[in-house]
Amino acid sequence: MKVKYVLSFTICLLSFSAKAEFVGGLAYIQLGEYRVDNEINPLPLGLSLVPMIAYRGERLRVFGPNINYILIEGPVSFSLILSATGDRYKTSTLDQRDASINGGFNLRLFVLNIRYGSDLVNVYKGNTVDVNLGWRFKILKSLFFTPSLGKELLNDSYVNYYYGISDGETERFDSYSANSAVNDVYRIGVTFIESKKSSFTLNYSYKVFDDVIYDSPTIDKDSYGATSFFWSRSF
Repeated sequence: MKVKYVLSFTICLLSFSAKAEFVGGLAYIQLGEYRVDNEINPLPLGLSLVPMIAYRGERLRVFGPNINYILIEGPVSFSLILSATGDRYKTSTLDQRDASINGGFNLRLFVLNIRYGSDLVNVYKGNTVDVNLGWRFKILKSLFFTPSLGKELLNDSYVNYYYGISDGETERFDSYSANSAVNDVYRIGVTFIESKKSSFTLNYSYKVFDDVIYDSPTIDKDSYGATSFFWSRSF
């Protein structure tokens, strides 16, 4: 039933946009290794190199698996969101942890950004909150720099699904359950606007795990970095 709600929500959003701009491009995302013997790509789509198809309307923004519908725009903004999420993981002795779809909102108050998401398809059956401080600075006419620092709040359902080990999965690891967790996340981004139709963006993020997550037998490191590169061209 919740999948139907997601589809209905998406169709409804598409019907409200009057001015459309379609964008094609390519995305490459590389994560540092932090899991114990992960047999699959941990990214929500399971791919590091992804062809990107995006859509920019008057209020609707679609960027890959992320949908954003803007209700209030400006330095103070509010939007509804749908996004793919999850830390995919699989070993021979554990059931696969899959990605999910979060639905929620994004609130921006000048330099403060608050993003809330709740599992719509009953994968991890919980919610997440991201709170960060960041701003986009114009360095040159076509060059922008975006630093941010923040906290990622994961409730106990999320933590136990992606990092816990049930009593029936103890062939290799000891059972593990945990409460909610708060990770530290630092990001920098550089965007070069080549023309009115083409741009390049390079991002780097560094995440430091809460001890609750690092203590999981499935986690090999207490932090990891991620690099992403996006090329886009509008039509």
